[in-house]
Amino acid sequence: MCGVLMAPVASVLGQGIHFSEDQPLDQVLSLAKKEHKIVFIDGYTKTCVPCKELDQKVFPLKEVGDYFNSNFINVKYDLEEPEGEKVRAQYKDVITGFPSLILLDENGKMIHKMGGYHEADSLLAKMKAALNGTSLSAMRARLAAGEKSVPFMQQYKKIMDDGFLREESEQVSLTVLSRLTDEELLDPKMWQLVGRAVTDPYSPVFARVVNNYWAFWQHKTTDLGTLEFQLRTAIQTATDAIVQPEEKGNIIVLKREPQKQAILLNFVSNADKFKHTESIRALFYVHDLALAGQWTDMVTALKFYQKIGAIGTSTNLLYQYIQYMTQSCKDKKALLAAAAVIESLPTVKLDVMDYDDNYNTLIRLYEKAGNVQAVAKYKKMQRDKLKSGK
Repeated sequence: MCGVLMAPVASVLGQGIHFSEDQPLDQVLSLAKKEHKIVFIDGYTKTCVPCKELDQKVFPLKEVGDYFNSNFINVKYDLEEPEGEKVRAQYKDVITGFPSLILLDENGKMIHKMGGYHEADSLLAKMKAALNGTSLSAMRARLAAGEKSVPFMQQYKKIMDDGFLREESEQVSLTVLSRLTDEELLDPKMWQLVGRAVTDPYSPVFARVVNNYWAFWQHKTTDLGTLEFQLRTAIQTATDAIVQPEEKGNIIVLKREPQKQAILLNFVSNADKFKHTESIRALFYVHDLALAGQWTDMVTALKFYQKIGAIGTSTNLLYQYIQYMTQSCKDKKALLAAAAVIESLPTVKLDVMDYDDNYNTLIRLYEKAGNVQAVAKYKKMQRDKLKSGK
């Protein structure tokens, strides 16, 4: 039975790797236990170009076949076919692209993973290194044991890059960052390895980086302009997540995140560290006015900030806040002022006044303000637009 199971794929030259194809994994593991061998999986798809290149240029080579046939039980899985889909589901934490080259022990535990195309020398060297203590599973175990050194991270990052394990690389960086002392954090080599993961303004490590801002310059850890841009971009992204109105059904709602807002505003309060943060303060100012129902002030602020570009060049955010306003505002002067702001905006494709719903907003504003003539005007414009199909 085992001889039938492991019959080599005919398309692979005899001097290269002898593969079985799409065999049930439990049967492959049974043979691995019997022969006390490691399983090598080539996970591919029919449309994957690097997969075909491995098949045509690397797997048929004698030196590759000699090593893999001696040390492994080799099996191919089309990861878009039934057996391959089972393997893909079982090892979804490492199968993140095609090809996925995986080593399993005889119990099915993942030892190592590589991704993409590799020349023969590279493939052999990395597989041999994996079996000599630098496998992905070994790196994971060392991380779990608390290791955080620069050499360790350099090695681990290289293995994750080879395996196309971007999410794991990000998480490993965050784990190591949480363990570093301030002195270790300022090490240029360490920062180069893990610094890009500092993107969460609510995390303790983000605050530590901000607090040590000038030390990064003194220790020549990284370019200060690059660091400032990275931190400010993270704060801006977090700000946008709070102030962006959300549609829930037919209702527009605003988030109330006072603690998070205070953290973000505290960061940008230091003009020596952060430049060009006017939009962050402007967005929170408008947001607070809307939450408080201070409609006249909100419209005035929106108009001014839109004019000077403090809330970006798009009019979408302005439009959403005015939509939010129509739900509960009863101040006719504020409603008319909001309508005037929308009417003053340029008609730009994919922006305000480009969709029928924008006419609906103007109609609602004027209806609530009691301006019958303006309501009739925009209803007619709406009908004409629908008729013309433009």
